[in-house]
Amino acid sequence: MSIYITRHMVQPVSENRGADASKGRFRRWLDAGIRKWQRRKMIATLEALDDRVLRDIGIYRGDIQRVVNAFDDRELAMVPLASATTPAVAKYELQMKAA
Repeated sequence: MSIYITRHMVQPVSENRGADASKGRFRRWLDAGIRKWQRRKMIATLEALDDRVLRDIGIYRGDIQRVVNAFDDRELAMVPLASATTPAVAKYELQMKAA
């Protein structure tokens, strides 16, 4: 039998209760909208990757939605460190267009 400990088990239960109660209805609605937008953006980014890269980071294509839904606010705010296209890829694409 294995025991899995997640961050939800380690964090205190009362950590977020007071914060939600003190916020107004509009602020909670706005925060939920931002989180939903970040989730859609993260799902689109992961779905744009090829299967080999997804396997390298330990995610299968069918699990993308489940993995992203388990992210907390800090993880949803992550941005990639590399640019979308590297200079070598951009140069190759330019050569292919010229041909």
